[in-house]
Amino acid sequence: MTAEVSRRAPVRHRYRQQWWWWALMGLIVVVAVVVGAGSPPRSGTSDERLFALAGRLKCLQCVGESVAASQAPLAIQFREEIRDQMRQGGTDDEILNFFADRYGTEVLLTPPSSGVGGLVWVVPVVVVAGAVLLLAGTFRRWSRERSEHHASDEDVALVADALAAEPRAGSRPVLAPAPAPEPEPRSDDR
Repeated sequence: MTAEVSRRAPVRHRYRQQWWWWALMGLIVVVAVVVGAGSPPRSGTSDERLFALAGRLKCLQCVGESVAASQAPLAIQFREEIRDQMRQGGTDDEILNFFADRYGTEVLLTPPSSGVGGLVWVVPVVVVAGAVLLLAGTFRRWSRERSEHHASDEDVALVADALAAEPRAGSRPVLAPAPAPEPEPRSDDR
Protein backbone atom coordinates (compact mmCIF):
# COMPACT_ATOMS: atom_id res chain seq x y z
CA MET A 1 0.00 0.00 0.00
CA THR A 2 2.95 2.34 0.60
CA ALA A 3 4.06 1.96 -3.00
CA GLU A 4 0.50 2.70 -4.13
CA VAL A 5 0.35 5.87 -2.03
CA SER A 6 3.72 7.04 -3.31
CA ARG A 7 2.56 6.53 -6.90
CA ARG A 8 -0.56 8.62 -6.27
CA ALA A 9 1.17 11.51 -4.50
CA PRO A 10 2.50 13.20 -7.67
CA VAL A 11 -0.96 13.00 -9.27
CA ARG A 12 -2.57 14.79 -6.31
CA HIS A 13 0.18 17.39 -6.39
CA ARG A 14 -0.43 17.96 -10.10
CA TYR A 15 -4.17 18.49 -9.48
CA ARG A 16 -3.38 21.02 -6.76
CA GLN A 17 -1.18 22.94 -9.17
CA GLN A 18 -3.92 22.94 -11.80
CA TRP A 19 -6.44 24.18 -9.24
CA TRP A 20 -4.24 27.17 -8.37
CA TRP A 21 -3.78 28.00 -12.04
CA TRP A 22 -7.55 28.05 -12.58
CA ALA A 23 -8.01 30.22 -9.50
CA LEU A 24 -5.32 32.61 -10.74
CA MET A 25 -6.91 32.83 -14.19
CA GLY A 26 -10.31 33.52 -12.59
CA LEU A 27 -8.80 36.31 -10.52
CA ILE A 28 -7.21 37.83 -13.62
CA VAL A 29 -10.59 37.78 -15.42
CA VAL A 30 -12.32 39.44 -12.46
CA VAL A 31 -9.66 42.17 -12.29
CA ALA A 32 -9.93 42.73 -16.05
CA VAL A 33 -13.71 43.10 -15.83
CA VAL A 34 -13.48 45.53 -12.90
CA VAL A 35 -10.79 47.64 -14.59
CA GLY A 36 -12.70 47.59 -17.90
CA ALA A 37 -15.92 48.68 -16.21
CA GLY A 38 -14.19 51.65 -14.58
CA SER A 39 -12.35 52.92 -17.65
CA PRO A 40 -13.57 56.22 -19.10
CA PRO A 41 -15.35 56.12 -22.45
CA ARG A 42 -13.50 57.10 -25.58
CA SER A 43 -13.84 60.68 -26.70
CA GLY A 44 -15.44 61.29 -30.06
CA THR A 45 -17.43 63.94 -31.83
CA SER A 46 -20.15 65.68 -29.88
CA ASP A 47 -22.95 63.70 -31.58
CA GLU A 48 -21.17 60.41 -30.90
CA ARG A 49 -20.67 61.42 -27.30
CA LEU A 50 -24.29 62.59 -27.01
CA PHE A 51 -25.68 59.27 -28.26
CA ALA A 52 -23.17 57.29 -26.21
CA LEU A 53 -24.40 59.06 -23.07
CA ALA A 54 -28.05 58.80 -24.14
CA GLY A 55 -27.50 55.09 -24.71
CA ARG A 56 -26.53 54.72 -21.06
CA LEU A 57 -29.81 56.27 -19.85
CA LYS A 58 -33.16 54.50 -19.68
CA CYS A 59 -36.21 56.13 -21.23
CA LEU A 60 -38.68 56.49 -18.38
CA GLN A 61 -41.70 56.53 -20.73
CA CYS A 62 -40.67 53.46 -22.74
CA VAL A 63 -40.20 49.83 -21.81
CA GLY A 64 -36.70 48.48 -22.38
CA GLU A 65 -35.53 51.36 -24.56
CA SER A 66 -32.67 53.78 -24.12
CA VAL A 67 -32.91 57.56 -24.45
CA ALA A 68 -30.78 57.30 -27.60
CA ALA A 69 -33.27 54.97 -29.34
CA SER A 70 -36.52 56.49 -28.08
CA GLN A 71 -38.57 59.19 -29.77
CA ALA A 72 -40.71 59.86 -26.69
CA PRO A 73 -40.96 63.52 -25.62
CA LEU A 74 -39.12 62.85 -22.35
CA ALA A 75 -36.26 61.15 -24.23
CA ILE A 76 -35.95 64.16 -26.52
CA GLN A 77 -35.79 66.43 -23.44
CA PHE A 78 -33.09 64.17 -21.94
CA ARG A 79 -31.00 64.46 -25.13
CA GLU A 80 -31.37 68.27 -25.09
CA GLU A 81 -30.28 68.35 -21.44
CA ILE A 82 -27.27 66.17 -22.28
CA ARG A 83 -26.37 68.53 -25.16
CA ASP A 84 -26.65 71.59 -22.85
CA GLN A 85 -24.45 70.02 -20.20
CA MET A 86 -21.89 69.02 -22.83
CA ARG A 87 -21.75 72.66 -24.01
CA GLN A 88 -21.14 73.73 -20.40
CA GLY A 89 -18.15 71.36 -20.29
CA GLY A 90 -19.66 68.59 -18.15
CA THR A 91 -17.82 65.28 -18.10
CA ASP A 92 -19.61 62.01 -18.83
CA ASP A 93 -19.70 61.09 -15.15
CA GLU A 94 -21.04 64.52 -14.17
CA ILE A 95 -23.82 64.30 -16.75
CA LEU A 96 -24.81 60.77 -15.71
CA ASN A 97 -24.68 61.75 -12.04
CA PHE A 98 -26.96 64.71 -12.80
CA PHE A 99 -29.62 62.37 -14.20
CA ALA A 100 -29.09 59.83 -11.41
CA ASP A 101 -29.51 62.57 -8.77
CA ARG A 102 -32.62 63.96 -10.41
CA TYR A 103 -34.39 60.70 -11.42
CA GLY A 104 -32.70 58.06 -9.26
CA THR A 105 -30.14 55.40 -10.19
CA GLU A 106 -32.83 53.37 -11.98
CA VAL A 107 -32.48 55.82 -14.89
CA LEU A 108 -29.01 54.38 -15.55
CA LEU A 109 -28.97 51.37 -17.89
CA THR A 110 -25.57 50.36 -16.53
CA PRO A 111 -25.62 50.07 -12.75
CA PRO A 112 -22.88 51.97 -10.91
CA SER A 113 -19.76 49.93 -10.18
CA SER A 114 -19.40 51.25 -6.64
CA GLY A 115 -21.51 50.94 -3.51
CA VAL A 116 -24.59 48.74 -3.60
CA GLY A 117 -24.65 48.92 -7.41
CA GLY A 118 -21.24 47.26 -7.42
CA LEU A 119 -22.90 44.11 -6.10
CA VAL A 120 -24.58 43.73 -9.49
CA TRP A 121 -21.12 43.26 -10.98
CA VAL A 122 -19.53 41.23 -8.19
CA VAL A 123 -22.27 38.80 -7.12
CA PRO A 124 -22.55 36.88 -10.44
CA VAL A 125 -18.78 36.42 -10.59
CA VAL A 126 -18.68 35.22 -6.98
CA VAL A 127 -21.60 32.82 -7.56
CA VAL A 128 -20.00 31.32 -10.67
CA ALA A 129 -16.61 31.01 -8.96
CA GLY A 130 -18.25 29.39 -5.93
CA ALA A 131 -20.15 26.94 -8.14
CA VAL A 132 -16.96 25.98 -9.98
CA LEU A 133 -15.09 25.46 -6.71
CA LEU A 134 -17.99 23.43 -5.29
CA LEU A 135 -18.09 21.21 -8.37
CA ALA A 136 -14.31 20.77 -8.33
CA GLY A 137 -14.40 19.77 -4.66
CA THR A 138 -17.27 17.36 -5.25
CA PHE A 139 -15.55 15.69 -8.20
CA ARG A 140 -12.33 15.47 -6.24
CA ARG A 141 -14.10 13.83 -3.29
CA TRP A 142 -15.86 11.38 -5.62
CA SER A 143 -12.58 10.37 -7.25
CA ARG A 144 -10.96 9.91 -3.82
CA GLU A 145 -13.86 7.80 -2.58
CA ARG A 146 -13.78 5.67 -5.72
CA SER A 147 -10.06 5.02 -5.40
CA GLU A 148 -10.41 4.05 -1.73
CA HIS A 149 -12.88 1.22 -2.44
CA HIS A 150 -11.03 -1.97 -3.26
CA ALA A 151 -12.42 -5.40 -4.01
CA SER A 152 -11.91 -8.02 -1.33
CA ASP A 153 -10.12 -11.29 -2.08
CA GLU A 154 -13.48 -13.08 -1.94
CA ASP A 155 -14.92 -10.75 -4.57
CA VAL A 156 -11.93 -11.23 -6.86
CA ALA A 157 -12.19 -15.03 -6.54
CA LEU A 158 -15.93 -14.92 -7.23
CA VAL A 159 -15.43 -12.90 -10.43
CA ALA A 160 -12.58 -15.17 -11.57
CA ASP A 161 -14.75 -18.27 -11.09
CA ALA A 162 -17.63 -16.67 -13.00
CA LEU A 163 -15.35 -15.71 -15.88
CA ALA A 164 -13.83 -19.17 -16.04
CA ALA A 165 -17.28 -20.81 -16.17
CA GLU A 166 -18.62 -18.68 -19.02
CA PRO A 167 -17.41 -19.03 -22.61
CA ARG A 168 -15.24 -16.15 -23.66
CA ALA A 169 -16.62 -13.49 -25.93
CA GLY A 170 -15.71 -14.08 -29.54
CA SER A 171 -14.86 -17.74 -29.05
CA ARG A 172 -16.89 -20.51 -30.67
CA PRO A 173 -17.53 -23.90 -29.23
CA VAL A 174 -15.47 -26.60 -30.84
CA LEU A 175 -17.74 -28.88 -32.84
CA ALA A 176 -16.84 -32.11 -34.52
CA PRO A 177 -16.80 -31.75 -38.26
CA ALA A 178 -19.98 -32.92 -39.92
CA PRO A 179 -19.59 -36.16 -41.83
CA ALA A 180 -19.29 -35.74 -45.56
CA PRO A 181 -22.39 -36.86 -47.45
CA GLU A 182 -22.03 -40.15 -49.25
CA PRO A 183 -22.13 -39.86 -52.99
CA GLU A 184 -25.25 -41.26 -54.62
CA PRO A 185 -24.73 -44.26 -56.75
CA ARG A 186 -24.72 -43.51 -60.44
CA SER A 187 -26.50 -45.52 -62.81
CA ASP A 188 -24.88 -45.98 -66.14
CA ASP A 189 -27.94 -46.34 -68.29
CA ARG A 190 -26.40 -45.24 -71.46
